[in-house]
Amino acid sequence: MLLLLKLILAPLLVALATLVARRWGPKIGGIVVGLPLSTGPIFLFLAIDQGLDFAARACVGILFGLVGLAGFALVYTAVSRHTGWAVSLMVSAAAYFVVSGAVNSFGLNGVIGAGLAAYTALLLVASLIKRPQAGATKPASPWWDIWFRMITAAALTLAITTAAESLGPTFSGIVGTYPVVTTVIMTFTHHQFGREVAIAMLRGTVLSWIGFVSSFLVIGLTLIPYGLTVSLGLAALATVATTILALRIDRFTASRTKANAHELVPSKPSE
Repeated sequence: MLLLLKLILAPLLVALATLVARRWGPKIGGIVVGLPLSTGPIFLFLAIDQGLDFAARACVGILFGLVGLAGFALVYTAVSRHTGWAVSLMVSAAAYFVVSGAVNSFGLNGVIGAGLAAYTALLLVASLIKRPQAGATKPASPWWDIWFRMITAAALTLAITTAAESLGPTFSGIVGTYPVVTTVIMTFTHHQFGREVAIAMLRGTVLSWIGFVSSFLVIGLTLIPYGLTVSLGLAALATVATTILALRIDRFTASRTKANAHELVPSKPSE
C-alpha cells in the first residue's frame, strides 16, 4: 500500500499543480506545490508502521527540513540569475541538505525550537525573493510534457523515501521533506517558460511552506497526548489558517510597496 501511494500521490500532485499553474498562474501553482501533500502521506505511514513516538520525533526532522527548504529557495533564486536550471537545481539541492544538517547539529530545543527556526528562515526568504514579472508569452507544451513530469516525480519520490526508511526519525524527516514535487514542477517551468515564471512559482511555494511549518509544529505538539486523528485534523486547520494569513500579509505588503513607489514618483509640473 505504501509503495502504491509513493508511486501514485506525487505524480498526481505534479499533474494537479501543472494544471493549476496553467489555469491560474505560477504563484497559485506554487502555493499548491508547497502544501504537504507529499510529506504528509510519508509521515502518516511512518506513524502507522513505526509508532507515534517515532513519528513525533520525525516532526523535528521535517521542521529542520523546512529550514533547508528556505536555503533551497534562496540559493535557486540567486544561482539561476547566472546559470540555467540544471546547475541551479544541483546547487540548491546541495544547499537543502547542508542547511538541514547544519540546523540539526545546532541542538535546537525540540519541536518548538525547530518550528521557530523554520518560520524565521522562510519569512526571511519570502522577503528576500522579489516579486518578478512573469513572462506574458507561454509556448504551447508538447503532449508528453505532463506525463514525463509525473514519471520523474514518481522516480524521485521512490528513491528518497526508500533511502529515508533506514535513517531514523530525524533524518527520515529531513530526507522526506526534500521538495520532490517542487523540483519537478519548477525546473520544467524554468526550462519551458523561463526564470521569471519559475521564480514567481517558487515564491508562491515559499509562502505555502510557512503553512507547512504550522502543520508539523501542531502535529509535533499534539500527536502523543491526543492521538493521530485529532493531531492531523488540527494540523490541517493550522495549515489553512497560516497559508491564508501569509497570503493576506503578502498582498498587503505588495499594495503598500506599490503605493509608496507611486508617492516617490515626482509629478510633472503644470504648464
